[in-house]
Amino acid sequence: MDLLVNYKGGGSFVKLPPQFSDDSQNVFVCSKNSILEYNTKTAKLLYEYKTSNRIIGYGYHSLDGLDALTACTENGEISTWKVLTHSKVVNKKLSLQNVQTFFILPSDEGNYKAVTSYTKGDTIHFALWSSKTNKIREYNLKLPIESKYFIDVQSEFFGVAVENEIYFVKINDFQQYYKRFIGNERVFTCIACHPVEEIILSGDNTGRVLKWQNLFSKKPNQSVFHWHTLPVNTVSFSHTGSYFYSGGGESVLVKWLLENVNEKKFVPRLPAQINHIKVSRNNLYVAVSTNDNAVRIFDNTLYQISLIQHLVLADHFDSGIVYDLRSRSLIMNGNQGHIQFYSPEFMSLVHSVDIVGQNRITNERGIVIANTEVKKVAISKNGLWFATVEERKDDELSSEIRLKFWRFEESKQEFHLNTSIEYPHEDSINSMLFAPVHKDDNLQCVTVGDDKKFKIWKVTETMVVTEKRLSWKCFSVGFYRNLPCNALSFSIDGSLFATGFKEILTLWTPDTCSLKSSLIYPLHKETIKHIHFGNESECHLLVTASDNTLNVWNILTLCMMWTVPLKVSHLIADSLSSNMAVITRTKRVYVFSPNSSQPLYTNEKILQEFGSIKACNFIPSRNINDLRLNWYQRTQLYFITSENELYCLRDEEVLPGILPSELNEDQALYEKVSPQVKVGSIKSIEAQKHLYMKDPSHRAFKTVRICCILVKICLTLFFF
Repeated sequence: MDLLVNYKGGGSFVKLPPQFSDDSQNVFVCSKNSILEYNTKTAKLLYEYKTSNRIIGYGYHSLDGLDALTACTENGEISTWKVLTHSKVVNKKLSLQNVQTFFILPSDEGNYKAVTSYTKGDTIHFALWSSKTNKIREYNLKLPIESKYFIDVQSEFFGVAVENEIYFVKINDFQQYYKRFIGNERVFTCIACHPVEEIILSGDNTGRVLKWQNLFSKKPNQSVFHWHTLPVNTVSFSHTGSYFYSGGGESVLVKWLLENVNEKKFVPRLPAQINHIKVSRNNLYVAVSTNDNAVRIFDNTLYQISLIQHLVLADHFDSGIVYDLRSRSLIMNGNQGHIQFYSPEFMSLVHSVDIVGQNRITNERGIVIANTEVKKVAISKNGLWFATVEERKDDELSSEIRLKFWRFEESKQEFHLNTSIEYPHEDSINSMLFAPVHKDDNLQCVTVGDDKKFKIWKVTETMVVTEKRLSWKCFSVGFYRNLPCNALSFSIDGSLFATGFKEILTLWTPDTCSLKSSLIYPLHKETIKHIHFGNESECHLLVTASDNTLNVWNILTLCMMWTVPLKVSHLIADSLSSNMAVITRTKRVYVFSPNSSQPLYTNEKILQEFGSIKACNFIPSRNINDLRLNWYQRTQLYFITSENELYCLRDEEVLPGILPSELNEDQALYEKVSPQVKVGSIKSIEAQKHLYMKDPSHRAFKTVRICCILVKICLTLFFF
């Protein structure tokens, strides 16, 4: 079989600033080789413009009196679409390969131009491109190839900032440029050109915004706007240029009056640091891109009206990928202190849960401040409980470890905190699982800590004031020879669980916390990192993995069945079959069944083009009940790369970017429920169907149908 890699979301779509349409009704966001068009007020996806390579620059402009969108890829391919009809009207190729930036110049004529930069040899070049002639004309300005530079373009001039130098260049002057400096201890971090006047704003690493006036005189005027403590990531003028916005690592949007350095307004506590800011042409809206992969739309009163959010780009994926059958979502790390519920089927964020309940504390200049992070997530088999482990480690202050249990409230269709336990272990928790039972009356959860112990937690009834409520308590504690404890797995009926104490595999009964067996292979002295019980007819087999070996034990005979040398990075089990998968440190994929050392599927090249694999899991498809299908059609292997991109392996390629016209019945139903229900709570499609059945229009149709049947029966009885 030849499986394909299918993109399912992720990757930054905030590397380039968003763009507004002329009427500000739509906003455009660039993601890899696509430009996505959204409604400004509703954040609904309207259309996707695709190119064959990664886009490095795009712009919204007028072409022959009509609105147009032009994009340039890294290999110099230029595409122009008419926005009204979504038709491509221009497809040209620059005689350049390594294009770095591309800025469209405002123009109402059929011949539009763009300022572009590209690398050639060991030099960065700047040039003006004309759509009429498809030729470029180079400027005399050149930079070393290793330079990190920032550029912004206006109709009459453009500016380039690199290190502590800034260059001013007139659009029609290809020979001369003007060079200015700031102090050696400061470095430029961003730049913005005034839309109509001879003014440029520059941000630096000390938090200053510097205004440059009279750019082409011998001594330009300067003014300093200083509020930021951390480096300024972006500055952006309003359409008239009377005020501007700035943002950086403080996660605060600042609005400045250009002629008064003391007058400013703030939007504090954004979930992540600000990457880009763009103001609409009528000054009614401000689009703010944050590095958690979100674009937030604010009105001119700085009130947020909509949010465009795909897969949240977390700082880490320590919690792995956990599947929630109820909402058919992937549970992963999200914003700091949050977990996200992401729908891979619709490639959209379903919900985000604030786990730690704390404001994000930003860094200070030269000081990195530790925040509380979610490290582990586990969900019960019936989907009514999930558990989280949050942790904060600080070299100067005492650390925090907190275990929380959350219960799903059917009436409100959302999870609520049930129990919070301070310091459940003396050190970090490295593994956590619920027992695979469906009922709450015998539900258990096991945590494995770096304190060389595991703990069994049980849900019990507790009297609170005048009523009984469910809560979680520690039932027992286990340890073995004071050895480090790692990894965890339950048998399919929940009667046993296995954990590794260094190189020793141990089996325990969760009801009594008694040791049933301890297994060790004399030739293997490596610490056990991964454990998985077999499934279905192979439930008596137990698979373990260390850094360099993969082993399979028979727990009935207490003997090792087979072992292979393998540099294991990830070991995961399929819940719908007896199959398991290994991803090695060299990014090779092996799918196997524990009863045989011969793999069902191997591929040594399919993951080589990606960075390291951060997390992976088997995720059921819609065909889970069709036993006639192959394993890769019932479940897909999902993985997240170091570039925060989510992919799956499947037998046929499904193109990303589903448009509303292509949605299936369930997705149409998903869009029909109110935004508050869709975004503010966690529901499966079945729950949404239940809400749909309560819709007044549906009930009315049902009532009319019943009345028609009764009338028909009455007429039949009358004539007979």
